[in-house]
Amino acid sequence: MQLTMFDYDFVFIKHQIQRNKKHILYFICISVIITYLSNAKNKREFYHFDFVYSNLSRIIAEIEKTGTTSTKPLNNLTSSYRLLRNPRHQQCQSESCRTVDIIYLIKSAILNFSQRNAIRETWGKNGDMRILTIFILGYSASVQSLIETESIIYGDILQFDMQDIYDNLVYKTVFSIAWLCDSNINTKYVHFVDDDRMINSKNLLKLALRNLHKFDMKMMGYKANFEKPYRNKTSKWYISVTDYEFDVWPPYIIGGTMITNLYVIKKLREGIPFSKVIRIEDAYIGILAKLLKISLEHNKHFTPFFISGYELINKISSPDYRSYNTMIREWKVLNSVRNKTILKNGNTL
Repeated sequence: MQLTMFDYDFVFIKHQIQRNKKHILYFICISVIITYLSNAKNKREFYHFDFVYSNLSRIIAEIEKTGTTSTKPLNNLTSSYRLLRNPRHQQCQSESCRTVDIIYLIKSAILNFSQRNAIRETWGKNGDMRILTIFILGYSASVQSLIETESIIYGDILQFDMQDIYDNLVYKTVFSIAWLCDSNINTKYVHFVDDDRMINSKNLLKLALRNLHKFDMKMMGYKANFEKPYRNKTSKWYISVTDYEFDVWPPYIIGGTMITNLYVIKKLREGIPFSKVIRIEDAYIGILAKLLKISLEHNKHFTPFFISGYELINKISSPDYRSYNTMIREWKVLNSVRNKTILKNGNTL
């Protein structure tokens, strides 16, 4: 039987498919091997990490059982921080503060006056939720008088006696953890967040109520896995091999938005004196989480990229809201969409 041109094309295509199957299978095998070797390397690296770092969970257990430990602290950061402005005096009318659902600890650059005002007028404002909003600042002599006036007007400035620069970002987190434990503020949840974030507070609280209980050793946010330290000295995220010798970070929650409970905050406070602090804030908290056996739960609704107020109706937070006008405009959009959604079916997340 004579083959037609169509038959020849069919045979050729069939041959190409069979040939490509071999190539595809080859690449799949190579990929599996590379993934296996990479994971094995990461496991070896983290085993070595655990060996090099002190057994922090054992130290904390010893302190909780006996009230002391024979291990010498590496730092006294949680007991030596110096306050310039303390919002507790204005936020609390007695020895203990009112109970809130969420305390927002917002890491804010000292010059970001308009960012702070935008947050006060949008997601940081008390509405039908019990919210306490605190802005964490360092010091700059050139604007200190303005900060003092802002603090008097709003009563929400937590200012530490250290230079307000990027390299001190990790200390904003470390000191605010210590301050919160010392302040007797009664809150269900603690959300560390950057001042360029827009937060859908209702969705955040719903998520926490469903998934984060009082004594859970857990942090929630956008989880990064097997990220590598920046070794380029020109990078703002540069970390030297002397400061951190390993090729990958332990998993961590990106520092721009992370929620947990007071139980975890107290564990972090106990662990900080026995850990080496590094300048990469979110990676450092990831190291503490690994050493203290705090689980990190990934949630895609904490987006790592900008989304509009319209899209935020089904999300929790978005970065890159870097102007007052943008945050105000998109907040109005978010609320308009929320009201329409509630009228339609009563759901937002």
